[in-house]
Amino acid sequence: MFTQLTHAIRHWIRSQEQLYLGALALAIGALAGYGALGIRFGIESVSAFWTGQIAWSQAIGFIPWYIYIIAPTSAGLLVGIINKHLLAGEARVIPGVLEALSEKNGRISPKKTISEFISNTVSVGSGASMGREAPTVALGASLASLCGQLFRLSDKQLRTLVGCGVAAGIAASFNAPIAGVLFSLEVILADYAVATFTPIVLSSVIATVITRAHLGGLPMYDIPEFRLVSSLEIPAYIGMGVCCGLIGALIVRLMPVSRRLFAIHVPDIMFRPMIAGLIIGVYALIVPEVMSIGYGVVENILMENIDSRILGMAIPVTIFLFILIVSKILTSVICSGAGFGGGMIGPSIFIGISVGALYGGIAHSVFPEISETYGAYALVASGALLAATIQAPMSTILMVFELSGNYEIMIPLMAACVVAALVKRIFGKESAITESLEERGIETGWGLERSWMKAVPITRIPWRGIPSVLENASLADLKHTYITSGKGCVQVVNELGDMVGIVTFADLQQWLLDPTLDHIVIAAEVANKHVLTIAENASLLDAIRVLDREIFEQMPVVSKDNPRKVLGILSRNAIFSKYHKLIVQHGEEAAERSS
Repeated sequence: MFTQLTHAIRHWIRSQEQLYLGALALAIGALAGYGALGIRFGIESVSAFWTGQIAWSQAIGFIPWYIYIIAPTSAGLLVGIINKHLLAGEARVIPGVLEALSEKNGRISPKKTISEFISNTVSVGSGASMGREAPTVALGASLASLCGQLFRLSDKQLRTLVGCGVAAGIAASFNAPIAGVLFSLEVILADYAVATFTPIVLSSVIATVITRAHLGGLPMYDIPEFRLVSSLEIPAYIGMGVCCGLIGALIVRLMPVSRRLFAIHVPDIMFRPMIAGLIIGVYALIVPEVMSIGYGVVENILMENIDSRILGMAIPVTIFLFILIVSKILTSVICSGAGFGGGMIGPSIFIGISVGALYGGIAHSVFPEISETYGAYALVASGALLAATIQAPMSTILMVFELSGNYEIMIPLMAACVVAALVKRIFGKESAITESLEERGIETGWGLERSWMKAVPITRIPWRGIPSVLENASLADLKHTYITSGKGCVQVVNELGDMVGIVTFADLQQWLLDPTLDHIVIAAEVANKHVLTIAENASLLDAIRVLDREIFEQMPVVSKDNPRKVLGILSRNAIFSKYHKLIVQHGEEAAERSS
């Protein structure tokens, strides 16, 4: 009776926690929805200040040439000041969210939130060749983090709430609530538990409702009607997926190159965006379509209404599209490397649509009877290139499907997105979102397991003692100690007790067959002096990282103050055993919460 009552009380408390988190998720959806509107209004206001239009693409041919140079250059100086004095050393937009989840369990500071909001709106509004979608996602996550910290949520609840903000940001950006949910689960949290899924859905739905109430239910772009002319087109879409994968790999590879070049040639981070702005401005005098987000250009391509002119001269559409692809890749990578605000989701969509239009135009000219015109290919390629650059094919498939509202697009879209993601992965697992973090040694992709493992010190993993011999001990003494201890290894130490090396059976076996060496060879000659160790204050996560890099059966645990002072020996089996127990424990807790 008492056990049943206790279980009922625990179940009631857990249900109240889920209701509490659900209510906060609704609030986060509303905050993120209005945050998305705020970023949109901010970017349009800055754009209108410079061009008199809410978008740079609407002002092509109507503004003086010097605006193209003054706007991004002056904005770059302001962004550089913010980078140096308010955001120094911190990752930006979505990488910043991943860093916060990885290193701080989702805690994001108010200063970072406000600074990024200003930087992102000024950057994109002033013509930086970046997108507004990633800033919208980052703002949603930041607002969620601040809300969670205000209400003193646990680490797990805070991570879930940050996921709610991310989902709401994607949903508000693309008018795509399902894609928002999947993006948060697939890219950010890597956690598909029911207790996590429910609040994320609520946030995504509310954010979508709010943006639709203010902007209408129309998709972000004017989408042409898609149709699959023939099943013979599928190989063509797969081929386009290969092209998008290669271009996605190129973009991800160029991003750190750009960052390093700026670091070498412009040591002061305050001036990097300003110099990048000057470069972009001069480039835009020739190809003004690269300025800012470029939604107007994208819509013209999708609707097959391309104005293919460079410096006032009409050129073939295929050449114009090729120039546009190269130009957008270069300008967006330059802006990203210099530290401009904004993200790479928007540029990836822009480049993908241009690639699809070029590829589709060629395919249609070669096989007009069995292929659709280039607008359909452009739509599919927008998802394929995004899937390659952010390594999230499921999210992008649903995103483009929600944008088009046409089920017929699913087969070519799925084929192209998956192929593009696979081709990109051949050149490395990093994405446009994670590459800067991996360069700094910040790991992503562990999901919630990472925080669990980080919280478990290796002092809670059973160690074994390790026998010792002095470095000048004879081989006979070393053999005797090894055999009688039964530990599988012996520590060789100096007179101060500091480790000189470790002897295992692999080190000892070559000396076993010749007894004449027993009193000639000393222990220091047998010991392996290149020993992999782990500090006593390390965590289970640190031990797993070592396992990921090296193959070993036993590893000495050393003092945090003296890396040559061995405290015990940690086995590979003990690490795995603790990891498996941890997974089972949290799995049972998750099952209880869902019951």
